[in-house]
Order: sequence, then C-alpha cells, then structure tokens
Amino acid sequence: MLPAGPFGSRPLGALRVRSWLSCLLLLAAASHAEKFHDIPPGGPGGLRVAVQPIADLEEAIVVEPTEYKAYLANIDRGAGVVAIQGLPPGKYDLVLKFKDKVFEGITLDPPDGLAELPREARDGVEEVTWMSEDYFNAKRIVRMGGNLGTVKLLVEQIRDKRTFDPGGTELKGIQIRRLDLCEMRKTGKIWTVKMNRHLFREERKIGGPGTELLFGYVPGLGGIRVGDGVVALPDFDAAAFKRRPWPHFYTASWREKEAAPAKPKPKPKN
Repeated sequence: MLPAGPFGSRPLGALRVRSWLSCLLLLAAASHAEKFHDIPPGGPGGLRVAVQPIADLEEAIVVEPTEYKAYLANIDRGAGVVAIQGLPPGKYDLVLKFKDKVFEGITLDPPDGLAELPREARDGVEEVTWMSEDYFNAKRIVRMGGNLGTVKLLVEQIRDKRTFDPGGTELKGIQIRRLDLCEMRKTGKIWTVKMNRHLFREERKIGGPGTELLFGYVPGLGGIRVGDGVVALPDFDAAAFKRRPWPHFYTASWREKEAAPAKPKPKPKN
C-alpha cells in the first residue's frame, strides 16, 4: 500500500529536551554503513531477480525476518539483475530501494498470526514509535501488522531540520532518512520495543529527487524459501506495480510541532 500525502501533523505534546552532543553522536554512529548490514554466512543458498528500471535502483536488501539479519545484494546493472549468494536455508524478504520508491515484501506476521488491531493498540504502538529516538522530527509507519500481544512495523524516520555532521559542520539543505524494522511486545498495558533493525540510511537534498519516498508492499518479494541453491524470482517491473489495500495492515504518520517564535522583549519605557 502506498501511503498518500505528506507526513501528518498529529500533536504529541512536548518532547524530551535534546542536546547537540547526542545529535552528533547519533549521526556519527549512523555514518558507518557496516553497522547496518550483515555479511552472508556462506550457506549454500541464494536468490536472483531481474529488476526494471535497474538504473534507478539504489539498494537491494535481503532480510531474514526471524533473526532480523539484513544483507546487501549485488546489483548487476549491465544484466539488470539483483543477486545474492551465501545464504543458509530459510525464508527471506527482499527490499528494493529506488531513488524515489521502495518496494518491499517484509514479513510482519507474528508467530501466532495477524489479527485486526483495535484503535487502542495502534495508539499505544504509535506513541512509543513517535517518542523513541527524538533525533528524528518526522516519522511514518509504512506498514504495521500483528495482534494484541506482538506487533511488527516498518518505520521511516526523517530529520529535516538543522543538522550537523560528526565534525560539527552544518549540513545545509540536507535531510537524513532511516528505514527500520521494529518489533514491539505488550507487557501488561505497556508496549515495549523488543527489536529495532536498521535497514538503510541516506542523506538527500531537501526538495530534490528522493525527498519523499513512495512505498509499495509486494507479497511476492516476501517469504522467499531458499534451500541449497539459487532461487530465481519472477521478473520485477516497478513501472507495472499496482496499488491495492491489504487487510490487517495499518499506516500512520507524525511530525514534531515547530516551536513558536520567541516574542520580542518589550522596549523599556523612558
């Protein structure tokens, strides 16, 4: 499902006070790509898929949804193919990150199955999502699914306000985006984060290509059973993708409210 429109503006109240030091540390940590992706362990399996338009494809990420491993697949632009080898037998999901679109088949089903989530449960999950990692000032739950005890969600997080690099230089006109796969469990009346797996991070010029991403859920890119050989998936054409609603999946968005400008001090009377 492709969420329509920009981020919402649902108020959340006063967020926690930020420090410039914590912002710099978070940015420095995120700048190391090797912390985002694992190395395939050298199993006998793999997968392969022809993708169009290959020129706009920026990353292809293979996710093991049980242990939350994430591997970068190789993009062969000449052959128009995405491929990865060295996977142990199991089920895998694929994320295709284009310049301005993301197509994914992430498995959000908890072990005891998907169910309709009442508004109260969704509110609880959303509140935890909005309040966590306050470095980001805009967030979108791309897809959320689960049941009354376990919820999994794909979350886009953006910082498009004043930002600095690890050396203290301001990144003017730049936004930072991160896509996370998150699992939450309910303990009593409280939802808590059990796992948060970063899938990719990028910097974009605000207003340029890729400032906003459109997301599409593609079931054929999920639950890929890999055995002792390379699995060839049906060709994927991004231009031929058609949106459709999916039951028991939900979306939501939030943006931090901008602080009101300071009122000018009254001039002293003579």
